[in-house]
Amino acid sequence: MKRWQIILTAVLGLVLVVSVIGNYAQGRSKNNLRTELKDSQEKQKQTAQNLKAKTTKNQVLADQIDTFKSTQNNKGKSTAELDFNNTANEFLKYMFTFEPDSYKNRKEHIQGLVTDELFKQNFPSKQNFGDSNNVTSKLDQAKIYTRAKQDQNIDGLAVITFESKTGDNDFKKQTVLYQLSYDTTAKQLTKVKSLGDSFEASDIQ
Repeated sequence: MKRWQIILTAVLGLVLVVSVIGNYAQGRSKNNLRTELKDSQEKQKQTAQNLKAKTTKNQVLADQIDTFKSTQNNKGKSTAELDFNNTANEFLKYMFTFEPDSYKNRKEHIQGLVTDELFKQNFPSKQNFGDSNNVTSKLDQAKIYTRAKQDQNIDGLAVITFESKTGDNDFKKQTVLYQLSYDTTAKQLTKVKSLGDSFEASDIQ
């Protein structure tokens, strides 16, 4: 074989190899782009679902609060409603204000504010209440929304804003919502149920 034929064959072979490598790289790049696009679409879909779920939950909470807002202020409230407000605020103060060394003392202050059954739910006898795992908490504000008295019971919602921190970290503010029930005869809370904390205070103003 002549020299020029050898050179031509080598060049053609090199071109073929480069072409194959180029096609492979291009195909792989397209596959990567498809994968990245699919992942991005899945993340966007998940984000949209999470946002929708949060929006729905916030709307439900806001609707519940709206049913209680008519009697937010003490003006015009009955003695039973004022007693309920005072008891609820006292309970929330001790539940959300504590330091590591005072955490276990909360139950001494709370016991007279709630029924025996509710006390046992919050402080089971078989559970040891030591310190708060180095958590410090302080109540900033508790807004109580009451519903009209039914028989001897009053129901209400508490919008609670508090701050907490672990060790020497900075305080972090949080807003939570609780459903409360109060026995006007016993003058004690009979039910305290958390309705969640995945919302901001501005969501329910």
